[in-house]
Amino acid sequence: MPKVTPNAGGKPVRAPTAAASAGSRAGLARDQLVDAALDLLQEAGLDSLSTRRLAERLGVKSPALYWHVRNKDELLGLLADAICARMVLPAANRPFRVRLEEIASEYRRVLIAHRDAPRLFAEQAPIGPHRIKLYDVAVGAFLDAGLAPPEAVAMATFYRNFLLGMIAEEARQLSPARKGELRPTVALGAELSHLGDELRHYPNLRGAAELLTNIEPEKLFRLGLKVLLDGMNCRLAELRQPR
Repeated sequence: MPKVTPNAGGKPVRAPTAAASAGSRAGLARDQLVDAALDLLQEAGLDSLSTRRLAERLGVKSPALYWHVRNKDELLGLLADAICARMVLPAANRPFRVRLEEIASEYRRVLIAHRDAPRLFAEQAPIGPHRIKLYDVAVGAFLDAGLAPPEAVAMATFYRNFLLGMIAEEARQLSPARKGELRPTVALGAELSHLGDELRHYPNLRGAAELLTNIEPEKLFRLGLKVLLDGMNCRLAELRQPR
């Protein structure tokens, strides 16, 4: 059994196992671990990512991984932060709307490129340095636009949730597990086109079958983003009105 000793704060610290120490001595670095985990995520998906499979890929025993990460949850947090590091964030001197548009574009570009990344971002708290920086940049855009700190933080959080929701739906449709399935809007359009006389029960959807079929995920994302940013601009205009 691994030896447990107290640290300076009096809390017990579990000494690394022999296998973990051997893994470190063999030259296994945290960056190497994260890169291998990213490759495994891309190949097999989030549900199939395990420390056992990761250890096999790295050619070490599973306990060797715990020299670098405490548990799988910490590993997933590192993965999310490594993915976030690939985003190019806007400069602080850019206009408010441009900054938010650039954040949205980078969010979508990077998360769509990495399998199950939207789900990973949604499930893991944004506590890595790159994810904290992303939050800082978003909050800064709202502060510079004139919002008070409480509202700036709230709006940045709402903006993150909107982006994650839209991107997650698009990524879900692109998932290898759903290959060959119709997009939800296409499936609805097909269903409406076959309703015939029953379509009278849905008067607002008359003629919508073709429109639904032609909706492209990226165009839908851009439309939703425009409406959201228009609303935010209206809110900023209200704040600038003399009281």
